[in-house]
Amino acid sequence: MTTLIYAIGNPLRRDDGAARRVAELLGPGEYTLHCPRELMPEMAEDVAAADRVIFIDADYQPGEARLESLKAACCPGLLSHGLRPCDLLSLTRKLYGFQGVAWLCRVPGEDFGEGEGLSPAAERSALRASVLVRALFS
Repeated sequence: MTTLIYAIGNPLRRDDGAARRVAELLGPGEYTLHCPRELMPEMAEDVAAADRVIFIDADYQPGEARLESLKAACCPGLLSHGLRPCDLLSLTRKLYGFQGVAWLCRVPGEDFGEGEGLSPAAERSALRASVLVRALFS
């Protein structure tokens, strides 16, 4: 099974870089990892080639890190400089007939201002998220 992981976010916007921290905590594995600042339509071809796609992204909503299955196609929003994971999946399904499974791992943060490093809350969320993502491999 081919697995593609996108750890999305800008590490220069504090907790927006939480997904990259999750990727660090996961370490090497049997997957292909990309760490873009945002999702782009050009990524659809890579997504189509995978059996499983895991999107990891910082979340403004407080709470615990969580996994969500991205089964249903969402209604794409206006295309701007980036896409939401469900937008990229919808595009991939439409263009390439993607039939794989997809997950979104939300990593709550609290400080999205300029700067580097995670808040203590985002670090805790990243640790929990790494456990959730690892569980998908067992």
